[in-house]
Amino acid sequence: MFFIFLTIGILLLLFGYWLKKYGAKKFLNALLKNTPLGVHSQMVDEDELVPEKRGGQFSRNAGSGSGAWKVSSDEDILNKLVMSRLQVDVLVERSGQRSLVAVVTVAGVEGLDIVVTFEDLVSDDLLEVDSQVKCIFPEMMRDGKKVNAFVGLVKSKSPEKGMVITRRSSFGFIKRRIFARRKVADQRYIKIKVWRLDSEDYNVEFMLDNTEPDILIDNRKFKTPNPSAPQVLDISKGGIALTAMVRKGSKVIARNDKVILCMLIYQPARNSFQPHLIYAEIRAARGLGRGMSRLSLQFMRSLKIPPRKRSSLFKGQAVMAMSLSHPEHES
Repeated sequence: MFFIFLTIGILLLLFGYWLKKYGAKKFLNALLKNTPLGVHSQMVDEDELVPEKRGGQFSRNAGSGSGAWKVSSDEDILNKLVMSRLQVDVLVERSGQRSLVAVVTVAGVEGLDIVVTFEDLVSDDLLEVDSQVKCIFPEMMRDGKKVNAFVGLVKSKSPEKGMVITRRSSFGFIKRRIFARRKVADQRYIKIKVWRLDSEDYNVEFMLDNTEPDILIDNRKFKTPNPSAPQVLDISKGGIALTAMVRKGSKVIARNDKVILCMLIYQPARNSFQPHLIYAEIRAARGLGRGMSRLSLQFMRSLKIPPRKRSSLFKGQAVMAMSLSHPEHES
């Protein structure tokens, strides 16, 4: 019995040393490789991608979870788009940045022509025949590199039947978001007014002097985001996302509406609020209940602020700036 237990103990020690040296995950992968559970080998985890020292390529690191399809050719990419019915974002360039104009599904391929059907036609007026578009789909992996996009030309379009896009580039990678978003941790540092425009014929000075904004966000009490209060969710150089309640008597603000955005951002170095007046477009609008809506605005161009209005765009902005610059004085 003594020799039996001694033999078992030695075997356990050797097995433990082997697992430590080679890794338990490698052992399990080898064990499952030839079983039905091994079908996941055609997938590569995006979270598992780490830069290699040479060529900036990517290699696979042990891990688990959902990942990107592994493909080997253009035909393979197209087959994945058709068979998996993956959603594709169609974007156009305007005002120096991209705008989402449609969300589509690939229905078929005819040479360089890609036939798509509409899941969501965001901006019909921006999607014209012969216009150049960038099409971004869920990431795939090809030769160790990410692939998620191609550039195309709209060959034909019908809101009922869909669209034909002629591919004008090879498959490559495009960042979905050009500008990094920044969350607003303290709601007192940013203030918002929004006026919905019924036409392009507007007078900024008259509007600031005589028209109540359709949306007002001027939180002086909430240092941190409060779900029940209007607030700015995040902001970037290209746009802003917020939850808000439209002023009683105003029209509902919807996607593709044009607006004037008045924005104050606190500048600690100057101990003052910096004003911005921006012509923007509503890119997404969703009702949240209780009269609240979640809005995403894309900045289109800056407008000139009348000099006499810079210090009076919001009530008490000088007092609030002083309070923020001397927090020890707050009650």
